[in-house]
Amino acid sequence: MQTRYPLLKMQAVSPNRRARLGHTILVLVVLTMLIVGLYLSPSPKGLGTHRQLGLPPCTFYLMTGKPCPSCGMTTSVSATLKGNFAQALTANPFGIIFLLIMLGTAANSLSILFKGKSFRFHPALAIWGVPGFVILWFLFGIARFFLAEPVPFSERY
Repeated sequence: MQTRYPLLKMQAVSPNRRARLGHTILVLVVLTMLIVGLYLSPSPKGLGTHRQLGLPPCTFYLMTGKPCPSCGMTTSVSATLKGNFAQALTANPFGIIFLLIMLGTAANSLSILFKGKSFRFHPALAIWGVPGFVILWFLFGIARFFLAEPVPFSERY
């Protein structure tokens, strides 16, 4: 008789010193992302929010006048953290998904650090979920590229 593997289960773990350090760093990275996302003002254009951090403009957007698959991710995360879900969805819906994945990952690391228990997902989620997410994100980028009107060069940033 074959036993069913649940979609999500808790499993006791006893992380060693190196694993604890890794989980601590991961939580600090996610916490930094949250602080930066709250600090930034989401761009009303739907992209370019990362420029507030001194980062260069998206080369793809600068050259084509059309957004790449990643355009709007920072705007989306920042807008989501500020409760503006409509702006987040318009900027890039994958920013919301990315934020949820990061929050879940940080919650799992905190659970490991403080309770010694880890969330374990069905292996099919790793096998199909991660590539599926990347493929959907890429297809979204292709569709957005072909559906978007090119922005004149003088108005790109």
